[in-house]
Amino acid sequence: MKGNLIRLFVTGALLYLIVTRVDWTEFRTIGAEVRLGHIFVAYLLNLLMVALNTVRWQVLVAALGTRVAILPLTGYYFVCMFFNNFMPTSIGGDVMRVLDLAGHTGKKSSAMASILVERLLGLYALMPISVIAFILLYSSLPKRGIFLVAESGMAVLFLVGTILIRRTTLRKLQPLFRPFEKWIAKMGIREKGGRLYDHLDLYKGRMGVVLAAFVFSILSRVVWIVACWIFGRAIGLDLPPAVFFLLMPLVEVGRMLPISLGGVGIREGMFVIILGLFGVGPTAAVFVSILVYGVFILNGLIGGVIYGLRGFFSNPEGSAGENV
Repeated sequence: MKGNLIRLFVTGALLYLIVTRVDWTEFRTIGAEVRLGHIFVAYLLNLLMVALNTVRWQVLVAALGTRVAILPLTGYYFVCMFFNNFMPTSIGGDVMRVLDLAGHTGKKSSAMASILVERLLGLYALMPISVIAFILLYSSLPKRGIFLVAESGMAVLFLVGTILIRRTTLRKLQPLFRPFEKWIAKMGIREKGGRLYDHLDLYKGRMGVVLAAFVFSILSRVVWIVACWIFGRAIGLDLPPAVFFLLMPLVEVGRMLPISLGGVGIREGMFVIILGLFGVGPTAAVFVSILVYGVFILNGLIGGVIYGLRGFFSNPEGSAGENV
């Protein structure tokens, strides 16, 4: 509770700093002149990104011996976005995906393993995309040192994360958890963690599957970033696509910092700072950030409808009996 209150305060402070830099007359002018055709195309690309992510997940699930049709998996993805967008953290959406997929696999550990690997591959895909964009823009890049530090920080973060999730690393860190041994035993965390890592180890013998899923991750990220660039074009930003291929991975990693609610304030601030280095004013930068992440809100609302309809059509007799 205290952590959420702190994040709420930080979110409010960040939004205040951003709002005070927006020229609202210019904001309304941009909104009146926005190219709706561009927004429509960008949203279609966003849906293509969701489809690619769903196929990636399906490939990883199949590697664990469970075949799930693409339609229910797509529904699970939209429901996940509903919980991600309307809950304080992004954990809620993945918890729902675990529960939904466990309905097919019968095992939460295998469902969790597929989602964890899928999440990691999605993150790892950001690194090569960002590095290539950095190289392409290097000669004309403003404040090169800032971007070099950012790229290095991303690489270190991914490396540390990779080391920490290894089973051998956790074994070495076991002495740190001794004060919580009784709680760990009571919750069955050791046994559940062991089953999770057993399923994760299955992917080590299926590197072809992991490589295929990684390719889908790259394709998904590329489609998504092209959509973001088109959102920029929708308000007349004349920037090369490479700028967005550099911007979006940094924003995606930055918004994961657990200092604001759902990354709100961080991502808008990063849009303002980074696009500002390329001559974009704060008002236009904020407008683009709203377009980019507004589609995720829309997808979340669609997920909410799917979730509501799923509850409405499932076992009405049982629901009525519980209310008695």
